[in-house]
Amino acid sequence: MATMEEIVKKADLLGYRGEKREEYLKQEFKLLDESQEKKEEAERQAREKKEEAERQAREKKEEAERQEKKEEAERQERKEKEEADRKKRLELEKMKLDAEMKLLQAKIEAGIIKNEPDGSGARSSDSGAKHPKLPNVQDGRDDLDIWLTRFERFAESNGMVQGEMVIIALCAANRTCLGLLWAAFG
Repeated sequence: MATMEEIVKKADLLGYRGEKREEYLKQEFKLLDESQEKKEEAERQAREKKEEAERQAREKKEEAERQEKKEEAERQERKEKEEADRKKRLELEKMKLDAEMKLLQAKIEAGIIKNEPDGSGARSSDSGAKHPKLPNVQDGRDDLDIWLTRFERFAESNGMVQGEMVIIALCAANRTCLGLLWAAFG
């Protein structure tokens, strides 16, 4: 692109004088101005396009960050809810086990009181864990699996070793045998 000085030199080289020179310079300066305006417009558009692209990139990045924060908050909320649900399940299970333990203890105590030979209902403080009243197993009437499950829970809660459990379970049908076992282990 020619500058103003170059346009003037070119007019002199071409030999333009007077009105013709003025007309030539006016026309060339007008073209120079238009060219400069086009260049500035192109630069402005390029700058605006670049700024718009940068703005969109920033917005996209901010949106991605917002989305990530939202997802993280949702994950944290799910985690907290799962933890609360787990604690609630554990608490319910604990309450259930406590209730089963109290019921089992009440059954054991009731069975021991009925089983006292003198009929007085009194018992020693350690006799509950060592001399429980186990129900007789009656063929055809009792479900052996249920009885064994109850017996196993009782035995484990009273600290019996597995060998003792087997012997006591085998003798459960015969009260005399069971009484002898309690005397031997008691």
